[in-house]
Amino acid sequence: MELKLIASGIGASIPKINIGFSLFSGVYIQLRDTPTAIPYTFGIASTPEIGGNNGTFIASHVNTKWTRFDIKKHPWLCNKMGLKGKNAEVEIKGTLFLEGKVDISFTIFDENSESKFSISKVGIESWGGQLANTKIRGKIVDMMGKTQHGRVLCAHS
Repeated sequence: MELKLIASGIGASIPKINIGFSLFSGVYIQLRDTPTAIPYTFGIASTPEIGGNNGTFIASHVNTKWTRFDIKKHPWLCNKMGLKGKNAEVEIKGTLFLEGKVDISFTIFDENSESKFSISKVGIESWGGQLANTKIRGKIVDMMGKTQHGRVLCAHS
């Protein structure tokens, strides 16, 4: 299983004290079973907000390279229906100027707002620009409209 994140945002935050405002922040979460497979695209977007849930510093755009995850450790990534409509948080950590490496985390929350599934990985090659961490929290939307019938993403599931 491979995952790629494409995140953009405009706003300001002070990470150490968890205060900020966001005019807009959004992330595309792309998943594919193999390097030649067509990716499934999900998204999370936030509207203007004051608080600590979403934030970036001035403006950011990060596009990670495809990174592999072990589906035996993270079988929940294979179920499109298990992702659609869930509350989630994506965080991209690190300063990036044109090219570099960032750390990512992707967490799904249950109906009690407790972490249900989570993956994180460090040192993901990326391109774009960000001065401070980007955090985007919201409901996962199926950007392709293909989650009907509960089909799974992974051919080996």
